[in-house]
Amino acid sequence: MKFVGRNLLILLVIAFVVTATSVWAARPDYRYTLSSGLFGLPFDAKSVDWTVANNSTTPQTFRVTVYKWGIGISKAEVPPGPLVETLDPGFTTHNANSVGSDQPFSPGFYYEVVVETNSLEVMPSVSVWEDFGNTVIPGTTILPGTFVRIR
Repeated sequence: MKFVGRNLLILLVIAFVVTATSVWAARPDYRYTLSSGLFGLPFDAKSVDWTVANNSTTPQTFRVTVYKWGIGISKAEVPPGPLVETLDPGFTTHNANSVGSDQPFSPGFYYEVVVETNSLEVMPSVSVWEDFGNTVIPGTTILPGTFVRIR
């Protein structure tokens, strides 16, 4: 019986080490994680745009992932998936994607923009457009100060 108990303990320790190593290896290499929180899309939305500005004095690398949330289903990444970019000081970048039944954004779901960064001077924003040319639907902009630090 001691043999079985000891071997079981060894197997459990090995399983823990393998699991812990996988989890630790998968940890992002960014110091901060910022979330827009969940937001919905107005009926006249045509495009969702996230923007990041580098307000620091050094180049900054960051990762942006947009998630789709639904009631009773787990969150899923929105195409094109996580994007990693490096911005020089004083520069900005953005990504806008269409809203529609077979587009990256679909009416009737919640969305979240997550930015992983090593500097809190990387400043994200989100806005919903009524067209494809940056005409922002009033009240839809999520400003940098509204993003919540979740890590």
